[in-house]
Amino acid sequence: MEFIVDYSKDYGNNNNNNDKQEGMIPFFSIASKNFDQDLTILKKVLHQFEQRTYSENVYKFSQRATLVAGWWFYEVFFKPDFVQKIFQLAMSSSFPPHDKKAAAIKIVDIFQSQIKKNGSDAKIKMYGNIPFATPWWWSWLFR
Repeated sequence: MEFIVDYSKDYGNNNNNNDKQEGMIPFFSIASKNFDQDLTILKKVLHQFEQRTYSENVYKFSQRATLVAGWWFYEVFFKPDFVQKIFQLAMSSSFPPHDKKAAAIKIVDIFQSQIKKNGSDAKIKMYGNIPFATPWWWSWLFR
């Protein structure tokens, strides 16, 4: 059984109730058992990354969350320049720039460890095949 809720009016999607994700790309998929607690923790962690990269208003949560078998599923959208800053922050100069799988694992691990430190059991994965589906995306990240 599947249950869908539109929580954009309740949680404000980073203080912007816009139905469009203009200029943003889906970056993370989130699976959460405790929706309210995990959403608060994710916002806190994302805000910390905004501060570390000197960025502002660079992420949004999807407008809808889906409840399936006790798990809430939703996405986090990032602005492309924020994605680039996250990669620069996470990757050392010795990191092989063509190892897409290792880069994805490292980024997910960084965010996963931060939300775990803050008391969340939510699971994070990269959204679908994006942003690693096209070669231009990968080369753009490592400019």
